[in-house]
Amino acid sequence: MTQLQYVIKHGGLTPKRLLQRITRRGFGASIVGGLTTAAASRLVTMSSVSAAGADFTIAIIPDPQYLAASCPDKLGGYYTAMMNWIVNNRNIVFTSSEPSFPANIKAVVGVGDCVNQPADEQIRNAQAAWEILDKNRIAFTTPPGNHDYSGNKPSSRSAIAEHFASGFFSAKHRSSVYGSGIDLGAGDMAYWAGSHDKTGANTAVKFAISGVKLLILAMDFFAGNAAWSWAYDMMQANSDCECYVTTHAWLTMEGAQYQRSDGYGPDAYAMAASPYSNSAAEAWNNVGVGTWANLCGIFGGHDIFGGRNSEPQSPAWFWQHVPVKSASPRGQAVHQLFANAQQLDEHCSASPSTASGEGQTANVFLLSRRPSLGRLEGRMISTQTGSWFEARSKSFPAGDSWSTAETLLFSVPFTGLASA
Repeated sequence: MTQLQYVIKHGGLTPKRLLQRITRRGFGASIVGGLTTAAASRLVTMSSVSAAGADFTIAIIPDPQYLAASCPDKLGGYYTAMMNWIVNNRNIVFTSSEPSFPANIKAVVGVGDCVNQPADEQIRNAQAAWEILDKNRIAFTTPPGNHDYSGNKPSSRSAIAEHFASGFFSAKHRSSVYGSGIDLGAGDMAYWAGSHDKTGANTAVKFAISGVKLLILAMDFFAGNAAWSWAYDMMQANSDCECYVTTHAWLTMEGAQYQRSDGYGPDAYAMAASPYSNSAAEAWNNVGVGTWANLCGIFGGHDIFGGRNSEPQSPAWFWQHVPVKSASPRGQAVHQLFANAQQLDEHCSASPSTASGEGQTANVFLLSRRPSLGRLEGRMISTQTGSWFEARSKSFPAGDSWSTAETLLFSVPFTGLASA
């Protein structure tokens, strides 16, 4: 029995605890400082939009921390190989749904933990990997995770490490890369929209892809009220855009919104309560994210087997897709997505298994938008082995939970701002 299998079998998840309904509270005024005012008021004019209907894909990067630190060594080779896989396979043809279509990868979205520890060599490895996307005109955005804080101590926002504070992932650097816009080809564009402050902790980018306008907000680890208020203002100022949030911790591995007392929730990091930090459940209910009219999706990672979460909804697995109905007047479905296979990277086995998952490293979740069909589809692949994730086998770690054949994880109705 491998260490991963032991953790899975003996994780000791606590029994389900009923989620208490929390009364929503309105947003306070935005905190004005640094880049906040300019960011909140900036409206990006997107004059070049390709013809509506072309399918496209957003590649989501689950916690790549061990690729920066140790998998397969300290040189970051799998990290750069993963980004090169995205570049070289941006038009991989998906055949697991009809009709087949080229992926047309137009954006890459991280969920944080770009490094395991903010040591110089790990930061260099991360930068070398993400720079591949910049060099190949694939726009990306990513928030920090708890491991992107010095000493893994997000209890102080000032502890955010150099690579997000003033380095490669900072607002200053990323805005300079976007410049007046990144030409994604075929008339599609990406634009820098702003940041909450000078760091890269809370940032906003805009995309015009296949006639669809998207605003992607990268939010800090269990972000506080001021950051969420800024994000709300950004959404309001860009009301013609579908809004998506990427943040390090939103759903647990069981598919439930993070509670403050969960094993890897805010309390585990001695993070002060609101207004300093909010769990996912607090942000959704108290802060009011669950009422955002344009919100279409929320992405996250962070959780691992053995997380001792309070509200399991389904067996723990490396990906979860949980639509939830918004309390906005539109009543739209918000597509919550969890993706994190860092434990596979941590063990970094050289002997791949489609049963236990050993060796299925350097993973990418591929979220495809099919405007002409009105569908949203999900797939997940190990870029090292080429194996595709499946739903968790009932006999896991026996049975097969990975496949050598492309696997469609979900395909659901979705028409963006026209949805209700």
